[in-house]
Amino acid sequence: MRRRILDAAKSLFVRKGFDNVSMRGIATAIEYSPAALYRYFRNKREILTVLREEGFERIVEAQREGEEQIPDPLERLREGGRGYIRFALHEPEYYHLMFCTGCHEVNLEGACASNSMESFNLFGRTVTECVDAGCFGNVPVEAAIFALWSALHGLANLVHTGRVAILSADKDFDRLLEGILAFSLRGATPHPAK
Repeated sequence: MRRRILDAAKSLFVRKGFDNVSMRGIATAIEYSPAALYRYFRNKREILTVLREEGFERIVEAQREGEEQIPDPLERLREGGRGYIRFALHEPEYYHLMFCTGCHEVNLEGACASNSMESFNLFGRTVTECVDAGCFGNVPVEAAIFALWSALHGLANLVHTGRVAILSADKDFDRLLEGILAFSLRGATPHPAK
């Protein structure tokens, strides 16, 4: 029942917007008693928080695998970028709830926010390794983290909203993605001189 509630809420939040969905609406979607929903969740804010955590959990799992399997931080950054964009493309409901809902709508503290912070920290660690290795020259680490995340997140948002598919003349998305990643990291030195 908990899974049915989450799946129904995920779809409703994306289609109607968080503010336009009520606990009663979620209950109606699964033909369940509105009062019975409260046995599983305190309110719709908790439901949204759980859904966001599920999405971040998927991203964190891929990031951890990247750390284990790709020792070169610049290649790990490229592969992580590919994964982030593909996540936006293949998991649009999760992506929407993770990044297109307001911070006031979810719990951003405690255990419920651990995966979102871990995802950011894993990304930051990879970028820090790249900076420490001299891949980006003499740049402040925090500036590199936010510049790269902004570029990646901006592209993910364009993919998620369908703008890339509509506006791009190149219909081979994989080729376009590789070209964008190459351009974004064009100043990076794969094996900087020591």
